[in-house]
Amino acid sequence: MKQQQGAALVIVMALLSGALMLGMSGMQSALIDERLAGNYRASVQSQMSGEGFIAGAVSDENNDSLTEFLKNSLADLDDGESKTLSEDELIALSGNRLSEADSNLIVNVSRSGDQITLEAWGAQAGAKAPTVITFNASGAAQNFRSPFLACRQVLLNGSSLAASCSSNDTVCSQDPAGFISADSQTYNLLYNLGSEQGDRITLDGDADAYGNVRSQRDIILTGSSVITGNAYAQGAIIHGGGTRVWGEEVITKSSPQRCDLYLDSQGLSVEVENLKQQYGDSVGNIKMGTDKRRQWSLTPEGLFFYDEETRSSGSPVFSQCRFFDLPCILNFFVNFFRGLLGFNICNNNYVSCDSSQVGWTEHSQVIDNTIVVNNLTLTGNPTFIVSGLESDSQANPAQLRMVVEGEFNVSGGGRNGLVVEDNAHLELFVKGKTELGSNFQLGDTKPTRAGAPPLTINSSYSGVGDAVAVNSGSHLVGNIYAPGGKVSINSSRVTGSIWAQEIDALNDSRIIYNEENVVADSQAIETETAGESGNGFNWQWR
Repeated sequence: MKQQQGAALVIVMALLSGALMLGMSGMQSALIDERLAGNYRASVQSQMSGEGFIAGAVSDENNDSLTEFLKNSLADLDDGESKTLSEDELIALSGNRLSEADSNLIVNVSRSGDQITLEAWGAQAGAKAPTVITFNASGAAQNFRSPFLACRQVLLNGSSLAASCSSNDTVCSQDPAGFISADSQTYNLLYNLGSEQGDRITLDGDADAYGNVRSQRDIILTGSSVITGNAYAQGAIIHGGGTRVWGEEVITKSSPQRCDLYLDSQGLSVEVENLKQQYGDSVGNIKMGTDKRRQWSLTPEGLFFYDEETRSSGSPVFSQCRFFDLPCILNFFVNFFRGLLGFNICNNNYVSCDSSQVGWTEHSQVIDNTIVVNNLTLTGNPTFIVSGLESDSQANPAQLRMVVEGEFNVSGGGRNGLVVEDNAHLELFVKGKTELGSNFQLGDTKPTRAGAPPLTINSSYSGVGDAVAVNSGSHLVGNIYAPGGKVSINSSRVTGSIWAQEIDALNDSRIIYNEENVVADSQAIETETAGESGNGFNWQWR
């Protein structure tokens, strides 16, 4: 009996010991949890303090203070040097926006080449959870925007040239005397963002680039080609004895910029789909220039053709011009709308009125200035007039959009296959290939529409061959945006801007950017793209 009581006592003592140990373990676990929670809170508070300060530093309101700070950091810090900012420096960087909550704030700044890195955190309870932001502070002349920007290659050969100009009244001349000098350009004229082997900018033959040229890989000059500005490369600058770089040749060392920040194929596809949903089903193939439908007009009120075969009745209408020249075409269109308003259009030297002949017939409606077609073809002797209404003007043009789900092709005779009047701007969204022939001539138009060129071609094509080909002496006054494809200019001229995977200006071509207009992403040359601050310095969170 006593042995049983002793055994029971041992069991009870063991149970009490176990409970005590479990209790102690629970207390320790609770203490650990509390400490972890405290550390986590301190870490979160530390990170939030840093994030709040950095967000204020890169805000638009603080643009001037941040720009001044970055310039001073480039000047004062040696490569590889770092330091902790003083209270006065924090106040200057924040634009006098420090508060009592920033009393424990610590900010370190360091330099690596052209990169300035800020680390900011709050020193709560010894915690350190920094927010890090890195700026590429290479300066305005080395920014990542350019009128002629490619992701893989830029090629100029033969007697081709690239230049920039400034003109509101007439399309820029090809005379170099009117070009803007490299010293006056606040951008790189040619820019290749490709950083893989084989990515490069190449000037061959007698090609000239009247401005600064920058490549994230190589720059190669052969023949007697010339760069009148500086040449910046992160790979190599290679040229023979007959070539020349008038400015400096600089090998840069900085992190390559991602091309998809600028050439956004997915974003373009989304925009096209939104336009299609807004409009509805395609109106089918449009073929302009056939015998009975040579003349077409696109306005905010619809897509019209001038039918020379079908008879109509009612009020008098006008026939085709006796001579296919620009004054006649413009007069046609003006009188067309006057006819809609009830004016007598028969007293006109350009047209003959006959009630037995047909006039303009609506082919398809335009919804919110948008129309969707399959293939768009201008052939034979076509005339396609794009115009706003009488209330529209060059300063406030009608913004017309056409989605082409197939291919866009201009060929045939005549000189004015496409006419964009001064009170209109046409934006084409083309899924297939675009090919422009000799009768595509926009050189007689006004060069700008409220800061934009008369025409923009957005190409979604990313297959084999050229996404956009400007051929046979044609002249496009406008911008080309081909984020997934290649753009070729063959003995022709583009007065505008080109952003593409590859840009080839071949034989005797001219690519000339007009500084009065936006570049290919429809933003001004000084505007920063997504991922950039508003101060000309590229930045990324880490």
